[in-house]
Amino acid sequence: MLTMLVVDDEIYALKGITQGIDWSDLPIETILEAENVDQASRLLTKHRVDIVISDIEMPRANGIDLLKQIREISPDTLTIFLTGHARFEYAQEAVHYGCFDYVLKPIDHDVLKEIVRRAAEEVERRNEQHQFERSLEEYRMQWSSQLPILAERLWQEVLGGKAAIVPQRLTKEFELYDIPLTAEDSALAVLISVEQWEVELDERDERIMEYAVRKAAAEVILGSEAGAIVQDRNGLNLALLYGKNVDREGLKTRCRQYVNACRDYFHCRVSCYVGVPAPILELSEALDRLTQLERSNISSPQSVLDSTSVEESAGAASGAVQLPFAEWAITLENGQVDALIGQIEETMNRLQEEPAGREALDLFYYGFVHLLIQAASRKGQSVYDLVSGQEIEEGRMLRTPTLMQGWAAKLLNKAAPALTDRQRDTSAVIARIQAYIQDNLDKELSRDDIAGSVYRNPAYLSRLFRKETGLSLSDYIVQAKIEKVKKQLKETNDKISNIAESLGYVHFSYFAKLFKKMTGLTPQEYRKKHQSMP
Repeated sequence: MLTMLVVDDEIYALKGITQGIDWSDLPIETILEAENVDQASRLLTKHRVDIVISDIEMPRANGIDLLKQIREISPDTLTIFLTGHARFEYAQEAVHYGCFDYVLKPIDHDVLKEIVRRAAEEVERRNEQHQFERSLEEYRMQWSSQLPILAERLWQEVLGGKAAIVPQRLTKEFELYDIPLTAEDSALAVLISVEQWEVELDERDERIMEYAVRKAAAEVILGSEAGAIVQDRNGLNLALLYGKNVDREGLKTRCRQYVNACRDYFHCRVSCYVGVPAPILELSEALDRLTQLERSNISSPQSVLDSTSVEESAGAASGAVQLPFAEWAITLENGQVDALIGQIEETMNRLQEEPAGREALDLFYYGFVHLLIQAASRKGQSVYDLVSGQEIEEGRMLRTPTLMQGWAAKLLNKAAPALTDRQRDTSAVIARIQAYIQDNLDKELSRDDIAGSVYRNPAYLSRLFRKETGLSLSDYIVQAKIEKVKKQLKETNDKISNIAESLGYVHFSYFAKLFKKMTGLTPQEYRKKHQSMP
């Protein structure tokens, strides 16, 4: 409903409008009266006024003065002028300052009512427009606040190697989410591996701290470069730098600064694995290479590893023909045995054309055996569980690339069933971790100790364990300890403090609070309840 103000210094004219016209069929709830501009100004300040009907000629300040004030006080108010003189200069000024209509006295009441009806419709139209604009601005703000989340989901789809991604659609989504790329552009990935927290954190606090680590990466690793910090669906933290022309040395320097900052300010050990620029639609494969570097890094914590340096060092020793063991390890890790056999055959063909010397064949032999040993270890097995020692030795004295290729294919085909069983691999590793924890509950277990027991990188192992069990390593250890305490409380009469100390809880009050949080009972209540059961 609307409010209307009528201004006229002639009281009979004023009352004739406010009381002599039936306004009940118009959306006007309140009608205010003023006999001069000063009174009208006070009412405009005090009330929201939608429509003003004003005489244009009044003593001291006139209607034009009032219209100027209305523009300052209430710019959305519509003004209708009434005057007894058809003076052109008044009409000109009124139009200049934006009056809604201008009519001569005496005016027919029905005509005035019709003008007010049109004004009311205009007010409602403007109100609807303002409401739409306010809603649109609110949606813009909501969109802006959600934009980082939406952009990260898009990157998760890209990094996940979704086959359904169409370049044209991807380019449109980049534009929609304010990402300055097209599907034909390139990006460089840096894998940020959180290896160890130096302070004890529960799962919630660990996630909060990982968020802080990602925010720091945006400032330090990206620097002034265009890019984004994202977390893929497997929990990998990544820095993506847009374009091909990234200053690699500058990037590695920033990564080293970041590693030091994480140690000093966030109390965590971090390593950075620096990739190479790759087409957007090939980032999934580039990420696989970085995760392989992470998995194989068990001796250089808190480091910055350059993928190009690793690959160059792997090939440099082989002479004219490179032996890409890092790439082969990724292929084997992905269970693509046939593809690996084909890659080795291509390499051996090039060695045949060289021709290759004995040194190159020896290098291949020892590198390939090491590849098998690593692959078996990741499956929780010995290489001799996959192939016999005699079969391994057969390759040592082979003198031609063709014979060496045949030997490697024979071993790969025999080992293939074990090497391609990913679920069995994961289950075996998780089972070994759980067994190790159960056997060492009386010790202060660290993520490094657990990772070392299964020959895995700590950061990779932590993500794998959480993905397969739904628990962090620290939460699983706590649960395992509490389960052992419960068993001892039910089956023995040992002092509760001794039971707690045997599992590494030297502060009894902390242990008691933790036990009650996990079980809902104090240790004493739990023992009393379960030992009294028949």
